[in-house]
Amino acid sequence: MAAIRYGIAGTPVEHSLSPLLTALVADHLGLYRKEKALTMELVDVASIHDALAWGYAGAVPAPIDWLYSQAVFGKFRTKALLEKAVKAAALVEVEDPHLSTDYPHLVERRTVPLNGLPTRMFDEEIWVNLTAPLKHQLDSSAVMCLDDSMATKSVNALRWDGKGWWCCGFDGEGVISVLLHHGIDPEQHVVGLVGGGGAARSTASAWAREGGHLHLLQSRRSLEKGPWDESLTEANPDVIVDFDGTWKEENGRLVVTSAYRPMQGDYDSRIRALIGPTLNGRWMLVAQHLACWSQLWAPELSQHLPSLPLLLTRLVEAEMTLASYT
Repeated sequence: MAAIRYGIAGTPVEHSLSPLLTALVADHLGLYRKEKALTMELVDVASIHDALAWGYAGAVPAPIDWLYSQAVFGKFRTKALLEKAVKAAALVEVEDPHLSTDYPHLVERRTVPLNGLPTRMFDEEIWVNLTAPLKHQLDSSAVMCLDDSMATKSVNALRWDGKGWWCCGFDGEGVISVLLHHGIDPEQHVVGLVGGGGAARSTASAWAREGGHLHLLQSRRSLEKGPWDESLTEANPDVIVDFDGTWKEENGRLVVTSAYRPMQGDYDSRIRALIGPTLNGRWMLVAQHLACWSQLWAPELSQHLPSLPLLLTRLVEAEMTLASYT
């Protein structure tokens, strides 16, 4: 396996759990504890050009503290705490039953492989996750886009294979995985969408591509016209996907949110905070990370990835370990 440099780029990024998730998946695949197999950085930038410059130059614009270690990311204390958190999570071999699915027939849905993805030919690669405000900024013929994310301004994952850049948008794929896990089928259910940013556009595109229908709800930012236009409906939504963090549900419907904050309390209280009817943003984050690994970064290892509920359970254990030292 190649040596990987991973970065989460955007601003702010000090609250991001993406480095921890990357480490957990890498450890599951036997990569994290190999010498120099994986290095990670927080790349606090407001421009996609600066994010790509980090990829080329390898220097962080300004080292910052990570919220979960309360120390500079990449330095000794954070590295040591990450190691402890990953080791603790690795002891979890079975998913928490509260996070399991009652709909395995939906979860087994197979994603169509991306066309044109490069094979792994070089000793070093660069993997990047993009967050706000970078998702809509990438528009370059120098980057090979493997889906419609550049056209819909919703790129959230990059890969440098040693020869060129490749990109995709997996926010929508993550949302679909979470919805399928909870029994929401695109062919039978209407999604009520709150939001109009990159993640919302990615979700609208992915849901429409699966044959689903969308009901646009009041948002801080309107959803632009796009390939989802013919999938819009005025039918009452069966589930709400909220990227604004403003939706107040009164009907007991499932609500999938993108927001998450540091958790407190013991294991049981943290698990309770993850389950519905309003799902914590960790669900969406974990699912889109798995999509990044399985479709862009390491599709050759897709059959060996942890399941969504297992990775979410391990994330809870890892966060508890980090919290015990801060």
